[in-house]
Amino acid sequence: MHRIALLAASLLAATACSNSGMNLPALGLESAGDFVEGELVINADLAPEVAEEHGLEQLGWIPQLGIGLYAVEPGVTRTDIEAALVVRTARADLLVEGNRPREAASVDPYNSLQWNFDLLDLETAWTHNRGAGITVAVLDTGVALYGEDTPVNMLAGWDFAGDDADPTDVGGHGTHVAGTIAQATNNGRGVAGVASDVSILPVRVLGDNGSGSSFWVAQGIVYAVDNGADVINLSLGSAWGSSAEQQAVEYARQHGVVVVAASGNEARGSVGYPAAYDWVIAVGAVDARSAVAPYSNGGSALDVVAPGGDTARDDDGDGYADGILQETIDGAGGTTYQFFQGTSMATPHVSGIAALLLAAGAEPQDVKGLLATTAVDLESDGWDTWSGWGLVNPVAALEAVGSAPAPLPEVDDAVAPTISGVSIERDGASLVIRWTTDEPATSKIAFAGIGEYGDDSLVAVHQLGFQVDPSATYAFDVRSADGAGNTGVSTGWSSAP
Repeated sequence: MHRIALLAASLLAATACSNSGMNLPALGLESAGDFVEGELVINADLAPEVAEEHGLEQLGWIPQLGIGLYAVEPGVTRTDIEAALVVRTARADLLVEGNRPREAASVDPYNSLQWNFDLLDLETAWTHNRGAGITVAVLDTGVALYGEDTPVNMLAGWDFAGDDADPTDVGGHGTHVAGTIAQATNNGRGVAGVASDVSILPVRVLGDNGSGSSFWVAQGIVYAVDNGADVINLSLGSAWGSSAEQQAVEYARQHGVVVVAASGNEARGSVGYPAAYDWVIAVGAVDARSAVAPYSNGGSALDVVAPGGDTARDDDGDGYADGILQETIDGAGGTTYQFFQGTSMATPHVSGIAALLLAAGAEPQDVKGLLATTAVDLESDGWDTWSGWGLVNPVAALEAVGSAPAPLPEVDDAVAPTISGVSIERDGASLVIRWTTDEPATSKIAFAGIGEYGDDSLVAVHQLGFQVDPSATYAFDVRSADGAGNTGVSTGWSSAP
């Protein structure tokens, strides 16, 4: 089984973490002394002459409670008014208090640190919908449910890493990813999610150490399809393709399920798997400037980019690293808010937007086209290697629902893969040849006078092993062909006993 590695950087936080969370701005609405300037609340319906005598003007009255709102002249304090009215009214139960400011509970206190949502103008996108009725499967390290700000609509899932019905996250990656998709929003706590009304189906396909296998991923995809997923988020991958995984992606396509996956974090000119499979929406990452992140993989399979962050920068000037902020577990039985970076973080933005498009009536087969044709060009007109069709534009994509997206032109790929890093290991009758290519390509060795042998899978990291005559010398060429049929050749290699 090919191994699968996480596509997020390790927990890169702007400040130290603790069990209670990051050192972010306080959540309180006001200090003990804050009140609306020039207004007092008094439990007395003061006669006009009494109010005038003390410089008060009644602004409002609640007869059921016997409480009024009064304007007070500048320079007059609450204690001045209270002392005067206690004497004037002779009421032992007299109440004079400041009119406390309040903010809408719909404000998520840390939303101001989500530059990524501002970059995508999600506030406007939410005037269309928030994804109600759509299910997004998160195939990852699992999802923890015990935070203060977890997604609201959680479904029962499955753990393929442990082969049980408990997909609870113990690593933090999956919880962070699920939060970007559907964190509880407008609840006065924490942060927001792209599509807060969707249902999250947690499917654990990565173990405690953040690694898993292509078979587990294939199992997870099929499980998600069979259990009602409309969108599958895959913030994981490697340079190696897998037939089982590819068949699972095709199974999702046949059942009308949108699959979104991370391009990878190796700054490589080829997209990793499963993102590189046909039908999958391959997502790269940008920073707060809409510049392609330095770690983000590109290549002919890249479709779009989305906010993935760069924790080495603070381009929005808020005093925090420009990572993607979400709630996740802290490793000590609690939760915290942390900034992560990676194409793992970019991918759930696109999964959430895909859910918004489906909720608006888009057909699954049109989602990739809607995202691509409405994306904001970044590095050149049309498609390019490092930003694909550009930065996703949820508002424009939602406005385009109902009209068939323009067909995407074929990516012009006339460049052969570049072969590098060829190494040869010879041990008696065993010959192992390894190399890399700058894009997914086949693995072939052409032995002089013997023939060509290899694998037609499209991968970027290549290894072929052969049983040979221990006493013979072999001359050979290394060959790799990309999906468009362009063949790169590295000639003149040989192996002696």
